Amino acid sequence: MKKYLFVIVLIFLAAAGKAQEVQKKIYRIGLFVNLYLDSSFEGDKYRFDKQMPRHILPGLDFTEGALMAADSITGGGKFSISVFDIRSAEQNITQLKNDLAFDSLDLMIGAVAGVDYRQLAEIAFQKNIPFVSATFPNDGGVTNNPFTIIANSTLPVHCEALYNFILRNFATANIIYLRKKGQQEDRLASYFETYNKGTGNNTLLRWKIISADSISSRTFVNSLDSERVNVLIAGSLDERFAVQMINASILLQKKYDLQLIGMPTWETLKEMNSPEWKNIPLYYSTNFFNNGSAKWIHFTKTFTDSTYGRPSDLAFKGFDLTYNFCNLLLKYGPEFSKNINDKSFRWFLDYDFRPVFNKTSGRPDYYENKRIYILKKVNGLVSRMN
Repeated sequence: MKKYLFVIVLIFLAAAGKAQEVQKKIYRIGLFVNLYLDSSFEGDKYRFDKQMPRHILPGLDFTEGALMAADSITGGGKFSISVFDIRSAEQNITQLKNDLAFDSLDLMIGAVAGVDYRQLAEIAFQKNIPFVSATFPNDGGVTNNPFTIIANSTLPVHCEALYNFILRNFATANIIYLRKKGQQEDRLASYFETYNKGTGNNTLLRWKIISADSISSRTFVNSLDSERVNVLIAGSLDERFAVQMINASILLQKKYDLQLIGMPTWETLKEMNSPEWKNIPLYYSTNFFNNGSAKWIHFTKTFTDSTYGRPSDLAFKGFDLTYNFCNLLLKYGPEFSKNINDKSFRWFLDYDFRPVFNKTSGRPDYYENKRIYILKKVNGLVSRMN
């Protein structure tokens, strides 16, 4: 069973080498996660004995990673970090507002989504507190709010990265855009069309669009070219659609040079490691890439030794974002947005935070991570392509 179930954790680090006004400040960071502690305990007794319910694990892993990061910060400055279980009756966001818990915070980091994300973004704007949205890949309709920082990039950013990758690497290929009917598919198509606009009415790339609710090799075989590289783009997030497209392509692989471009949802396809898919090149986008470096290995061992479980992606993200933004806060203070891309405190991942400007006001709606990794999986190996 996991070792740590924290509600409030305070970690103080000694000040060293900071400007005088920063030395006097103890920065306060709030970590907002879903831990479900109310439903996990009856009084002081843990309800689930030796088992750990699956719905608890994401928030717990993120929290453990974040606290490991806080414990490892050795630079100058003082800070405290408080962990709020927003599924708790006493620590839901509305109750925290009533208790004025946000008034003392200098930074908020949230592994939240939906309404919780929007509430924290609104509080960030009202109280001028930077809010790092760690896991929600959506802007949630937030506008004119430069205090909101989206680390898990939105779908348009993924599509832009995929498009640019195709433009750089397959500009002369025979490109086929496969999609199905649906509003989400319409949005995906509009993103690619926007990025493909050149000067005037010109387009930078040419592709054929094939729309079908069900995909088989017959759907697109007549559009393939046996003398050119054929790039198939999956214009849908639907996993069933992706599986059909890949299975259909495998049947044609001996005759045609096929390169398959998929959405970020491909990363979690359960068929990814199936032997049938081994030899076909699959490309997809992600914010997260484990390169197997010494830092990754060390973190995995430390996490496993402490919790008796292997770290999930959320544990790595909790560590990485907390380490990066806590250090930025200590170095630059709450106005760190001007130096948000200081690379001094990157641990596992790279980031490229850019303001997304409001077309009407000209002010930033929010900051968003534009660093997207394009990964290629073939022959059982995953390679970073950018």
